[in-house]
Amino acid sequence: LLLSSSLCLNVQSEIFPDKNQGGRTFYNEAIMSAMKIPQVAVVCGSCTAGGAYIPTMAEEAVMVHRIGTIFLGGPPLVKAATGEEVTPEELGGARLHAEVSGCVDHFAWEEKEAFDYTRNIISTLNFQLQEEEEGVKRDAGEEPLFSSEELLGLAPQSYGHSLDVKMIISRLTDGSRFQEFKARYGTTLVTGFAKISGHLVGIVANNGVLSRDAALKGSHFVQLCDQRDVPLLFLQNTAPAAAPTLSAAQAEANSNRLKAQGSMMSAVACASVPKITVVIGGCHGADSYAMCGRAFDPNFLFLWPNARVSLTAPGHAASLLPPD
Repeated sequence: LLLSSSLCLNVQSEIFPDKNQGGRTFYNEAIMSAMKIPQVAVVCGSCTAGGAYIPTMAEEAVMVHRIGTIFLGGPPLVKAATGEEVTPEELGGARLHAEVSGCVDHFAWEEKEAFDYTRNIISTLNFQLQEEEEGVKRDAGEEPLFSSEELLGLAPQSYGHSLDVKMIISRLTDGSRFQEFKARYGTTLVTGFAKISGHLVGIVANNGVLSRDAALKGSHFVQLCDQRDVPLLFLQNTAPAAAPTLSAAQAEANSNRLKAQGSMMSAVACASVPKITVVIGGCHGADSYAMCGRAFDPNFLFLWPNARVSLTAPGHAASLLPPD
């Protein structure tokens, strides 16, 4: 539970230099993560300078709107250095970090909601004490609130757009419950935890083009599931991307996206948990790799009857070929 104004500069000689002072907190946090000790951060106030690293290094972070802030230097330091006047919310508020930077994973309007998020996060740690495991019967699960028969009418007919994948998820999961991860960031990829027939799973589902932010979000979530030994379910359905525009800005965007997709591919390839892939629409190009297509050796791969898998999306191959 974080509320840190950082260290007092007048006494930094007593805090910073020794190996067990200052930055040792961040070192310990990284080592605990490597030891698979879960860490969840709730930002309930200002996290400035060194305090800003603690939530960003945690496995999951929750931030309260208009109460929590994260920045290396606050508004007074910005004004002293640049002369610019900026509010704490503009500089490092919950909306900024949940939607733009991706530093926090859950946006809460008030503290009570933040603590509810935290309880839900703890429920996905997939951890039981040995004495709890003995004699515990697995939950048989429950039916979705929305009939799975309705999936027959949700198969996309046009590959020029992608269906809202939450309509599919709500007809697969127990009680139609879905605990979304980074709901406000990289929204063209939907990630989160749910139960199917009583089994905890991590769901990674396309909801549009796999952008840079979406790929970074996917990489983070896949690593999280691997850390917690939670099986992964991939739902592939990417919208065909238009032919790239030859401009410096587009080239930079493509390069950033390429690097992020490479990170997601590495995370998917190295994840040791069971992986099931279902192609529910079209899946074209590099998205197939990042979304655990056949080349990435899923334990099971299923295709809906309407599914299409190709290197280049239908209708776009002609724009990439030289004119006659």
